[in-house]
Amino acid sequence: MKPETRIALAPIDRCTLIAHETVALICTDADALESAVQLREGMAIAASAAGLDEEAAPLLCWIDREVESAREFAATGQDTPHLIDPDLLFPVPDAAAQMDVVWMLFQSAVECPLEQRQTLLNAARILTELGGMADMLLGIRNPGAEFLTAKDLQSELDEVRTALQTEHVPGLADPIPGTATECRMSLGRYVPEMEM
Repeated sequence: MKPETRIALAPIDRCTLIAHETVALICTDADALESAVQLREGMAIAASAAGLDEEAAPLLCWIDREVESAREFAATGQDTPHLIDPDLLFPVPDAAAQMDVVWMLFQSAVECPLEQRQTLLNAARILTELGGMADMLLGIRNPGAEFLTAKDLQSELDEVRTALQTEHVPGLADPIPGTATECRMSLGRYVPEMEM
């Protein structure tokens, strides 16, 4: 994406990008739950540092639901419906968007207690590895890559909010305990840390 056509990401867009990458990771690599939880915790800390607890709550709920769904699948072999179709998660952030998010994580680290800084650093490392930032910065291109825009991220956040506010997620007869149902009740309040 050319710099002159790029729209800067707002702080909530940066959080949405982290959630997007986290859920994409969960959907493509069932063994990456620990990394997903680290990304989730990094986003929660950064959102709180930016005063976005309420705005980021649906994103945290989305991640929590997908993590619990992956755990359920690992335990029972039974797949549960996703909040957003995983096929919609293929677009990747360009290098500039990744740098925006990494910068937000580092800015948050400056304002956070020492024990949270490692979480933010881990989240930044995982995010740049997932997005292939090193390759992008070195000019190695993926010709078929579709890049996310600020508008894409805003639409995705709206879709997550809408899905979480519905009474019933299609195909989900019994909501997974501790996820979608409880997240719907907690919207507007900080969503507690996820248990490992």
